[in-house]
Amino acid sequence: MKLKDQNTESIILESARLIFMDKGLYGARMQDIANQAGINKALLHYYFRNKERLFDEVFGGALSKYFQKMDIISDESIPILERVLTYSERFVGFLSEYPQMSIFLIKEISSNQALFHIKVQGIKKNKKYSLLSLMSQGIETGEIPTLDPVIFLINLHSLCAYPFVAAPIFNAICQNSGIQWSDEKHQKLLYSIHEFIRFKLSKHPL
Repeated sequence: MKLKDQNTESIILESARLIFMDKGLYGARMQDIANQAGINKALLHYYFRNKERLFDEVFGGALSKYFQKMDIISDESIPILERVLTYSERFVGFLSEYPQMSIFLIKEISSNQALFHIKVQGIKKNKKYSLLSLMSQGIETGEIPTLDPVIFLINLHSLCAYPFVAAPIFNAICQNSGIQWSDEKHQKLLYSIHEFIRFKLSKHPL
């Protein structure tokens, strides 16, 4: 039997990531992925029998990386404010690597919410905290001010994710207004996000 080449497999996975991010599970075709990888469809099927198996590999790899980065939420040796600040940095870093992930997740949840939940739970496993539970704990102990944790979650994720989702719109607005603006390393974005977090979670915000 012919041995699978790791380099070819890596090229296929990266090509599949690009296609899935652009078209979602149901919009992508194996031929699209083969074309992106520069291989024929038969070779693609040799490495991955079907689109669903390839999707699981790509999707699972991305979310596993996400949850590994977000383990900071469960580190009880660090104050909640610092955990949330680090969480936001890692979230923006993740979206920098997977800029279409937010749109991709919305598409997949809309297509099959139950299947999405099963996949996430299988990857997430026994994580001690979510951001919501961390907020609730901090409010209960008095470590952070009383606030609506769901609204905080919505606002925080909007600040982190929407600039990536709407990047083409913002770029067009800047160009039409004759404004040259750049934040390639996302330092300005992170500074703004951190301002919001400190204002909402600090006992005595500046």
